[in-house]
Amino acid sequence: MTLLELLIAMSIMVMVVGAMGALAKGIQQSYQYTEGYGAATQSARVVLERIGRTVRGATANEQFPGAIVVADEAGGWRFPEVLVVWHPGGDAARPDGLPRFNELVIYCPNLSMPDQLIELTVPGDSREVPPVENTAAWRAEIDSIRRSWSGRSVTLTKQLRSCPVSAASSVSLHARGAVRFETRLRPSQAEWDAYKAGDTAWDDLAWVQGICGSQTGLRQVWVRYELQLLPEISMIAGDEGIARPIPFFGSECIYYEMHR
Repeated sequence: MTLLELLIAMSIMVMVVGAMGALAKGIQQSYQYTEGYGAATQSARVVLERIGRTVRGATANEQFPGAIVVADEAGGWRFPEVLVVWHPGGDAARPDGLPRFNELVIYCPNLSMPDQLIELTVPGDSREVPPVENTAAWRAEIDSIRRSWSGRSVTLTKQLRSCPVSAASSVSLHARGAVRFETRLRPSQAEWDAYKAGDTAWDDLAWVQGICGSQTGLRQVWVRYELQLLPEISMIAGDEGIARPIPFFGSECIYYEMHR
């Protein structure tokens, strides 16, 4: 074999090895991305099912619709990141009144680690909760519960997307977890208040599926939730090392009777 032939053979071998190395790297990145995506999807399924099961088992009445969203406001932004569900372990202390704090299950990001979505309960607090319309009192109570160590906390996921939020004044606020809760009532509270004031007829209320009788009507509380999780490893061609958030959505409904 001449020197020229040897050089050609070595060049071909180097090209083959380089091609195989690039192929192996692509396969490894694809496996890592798929594995991270699958783990995030499984984590989201567990979280959504846990929230949904709690909402489905909620207690509700005319004073408390079973689940409410306590939204925080900072820097001109609204953050509906806290879901409060009336879910007593057994019978409620006052099924026809307001719940107690120890009957609530709270879902929210961890204040100190916003990439964690947690479930909070306060078993030692038997106080009655404020009226639903008293948003200031609810914000103060929820903030106190989230900052205290008196409650019980269960971490549902550690993959929640989090990012800092800046106000209009360019003052950096603390990082927020990417989770959002919303509720919708049918009939709405405004419609119910109008009926109580005599401005709306009973039959004109937006009863869910039109289900109402002469003395009772069926109310629906639609609870919707969205969260964004980050795969532990996310590799995409051209964006190596950049984790792309994956959105997940869920919803549940609570039904209860309203009395004329």
